[in-house]
Amino acid sequence: MIKIIKLEYLQFIYIYILAFSLISPPLTNVLEIILFIGIIICTPIYEKLKIYFLTQEFKLHFLFGLIILISGALSPLVNSETYSSSILSWRKFLLLPIGYILFYDSQKQKEKALRIIFYFILILTVVNLIYKTNLLYFFNMNAIKYQIGSSSSEGMYVSVALAIIMSHILSKKKLFSMHKGIGILLTIYLITYISIVTTGRSGYLAMMVILLFMGYKYINASNKKNKIKTWLILGATSVLSILLLMSSDTASRRIGQAVIEFQQAEKNATENIVTSIGQRVIFWENTLKMVPQYFFFGTGTGGFQEAYSKQVINKSGLEGVITQDPHNQYLKILIEQGIIGLFIFIKILTNAICQKNINDDNYIIGTSVICIWILTSLFNAHFTTFMEGTFIWAWLGLMNKYRKNP
Repeated sequence: MIKIIKLEYLQFIYIYILAFSLISPPLTNVLEIILFIGIIICTPIYEKLKIYFLTQEFKLHFLFGLIILISGALSPLVNSETYSSSILSWRKFLLLPIGYILFYDSQKQKEKALRIIFYFILILTVVNLIYKTNLLYFFNMNAIKYQIGSSSSEGMYVSVALAIIMSHILSKKKLFSMHKGIGILLTIYLITYISIVTTGRSGYLAMMVILLFMGYKYINASNKKNKIKTWLILGATSVLSILLLMSSDTASRRIGQAVIEFQQAEKNATENIVTSIGQRVIFWENTLKMVPQYFFFGTGTGGFQEAYSKQVINKSGLEGVITQDPHNQYLKILIEQGIIGLFIFIKILTNAICQKNINDDNYIIGTSVICIWILTSLFNAHFTTFMEGTFIWAWLGLMNKYRKNP
């Protein structure tokens, strides 16, 4: 077979899938198709496949993929149309093993990917500021309808850039050629952007996760001389982020709103008042009641909505609203793929986090971002939505090594 495409080309396509998943689902879909075709005709990848097949990760990925395929196909709750659309949606999971295969021994390509993603997100924030502040007349609602991710996930993506630049200023090894002073200014800019410009509560949580996680890792990894410097940088950025969140009308209002909505969830449900947190509470309560019935075998992939509709069939008002998403990733997988599917899903995540080389910069950046999705998935199904799901599965593939390399 003729060597038609170089491995490096596939790596760049993969990186740009990560980047464009933030703003353009159509372009992301096109890049995915090109990537899948490229893998078939790229002969150098076959040697990497042989190595991948010997790893623990292959077994986990294969089992999870098999459960996704078979559970829906055999379920009486899932019709062919729902099954097809659900499987098509789950194709983003394939980015995880593809990333492992393409990048597991490519340190320089990983670093290049981090630089591309950082500058891409940084440029998006600048464009978004111009768009939202109307600094240029041609950036208006009719000309550009554009958002980094969704309103709820924008801050999460900007926190990814925050993790990358903070690694640059805290690590001995420089990821960028820029002076670390510029890195500190960019860190302040990104923290300010998340606190004042973004409106998603997930973004505020993501920012704090980055600061706490990276602080813990880099302080543990620092020697006595650098420990003081690391403490000062992290202390200053943490205080800045808290002050900005408290002083920002948007952030303080959104956080306060979440607390009030949670406290009044039952009252609002009775009075049919729709709130973001209130609806989530109802979805969680109804979904938890479904657990005993679907604990072992699940509803099958794509079967959540049908099972949920049966659960609330005799309820009215907000209690009877049907949903295909319980706004909790772990509950959704438990209901659809059963306890075995949930166990394997959690095992994939813990394998990514619990690695031996914990002082490796790529590990620290990669794991800090994964922790964002792990926590925010308690309130959203971020691993199965298009934008957030595509990004995190691709990120997992890009940033983490095999748990046990052959």
